[in-house]
Amino acid sequence: MKRLLFVLVGSALLGSGCLAPVTPTPKPAPVPIPAPEGKPCGGPSDTSCGRGYECTQECGPPVVRDTDPAPGYSCHVAGQPRMCPICLASNTMISTPAGLVNVRELKVGQIVWTQDYQGKKIAAPLLKVVKTPVPKTHQVIHLVLANGQEAWISPNHPTTDGRTIGRLKPGDRFDGSTVKSADLVPYWDDATYDLLPVGASGAYWANGILVGSTLK
Repeated sequence: MKRLLFVLVGSALLGSGCLAPVTPTPKPAPVPIPAPEGKPCGGPSDTSCGRGYECTQECGPPVVRDTDPAPGYSCHVAGQPRMCPICLASNTMISTPAGLVNVRELKVGQIVWTQDYQGKKIAAPLLKVVKTPVPKTHQVIHLVLANGQEAWISPNHPTTDGRTIGRLKPGDRFDGSTVKSADLVPYWDDATYDLLPVGASGAYWANGILVGSTLK
């Protein structure tokens, strides 16, 4: 009789909400899967990067010899080209006292036109000349000015006024002219180039357009 009474009272209390409900045991939070960005992989046919990523060639470090190793491969967000920082397309002509010279032919010690602190055009020898391997997905800015000058330069290349080439827009004032167009286009070669003249500014003329240097 006592046992039956206890069961009836307990049922009544539970039904009235007087007894606290049983708290379920919390489930452990799922362990987040790290993004594969930057994970080494084997090449374009490697599918180990997972959904939304692809195995693409990395931007190589500056090199000076064609026999230096090619850049490796790593996982990267699919459809987003790597923006390598160094910098000029292989068809760029550099202004020198001896005339225009293709950027691929320049050597350390060669004389080019640059600027001093006051912005005066002066001749100075090259302190550094570098070549940087880039992946097949690399893109450059095709920059066209209203005065007819044009160049193909990587987006992160610096101007001489604190901007980068990739930030230039049609209508912007630049190097004494106006930007007519600045379009991102596929790059056709396997390396880009940069140089550093001796002097205060590090600036030089690429296809007649005054730009800065990424090198220090």
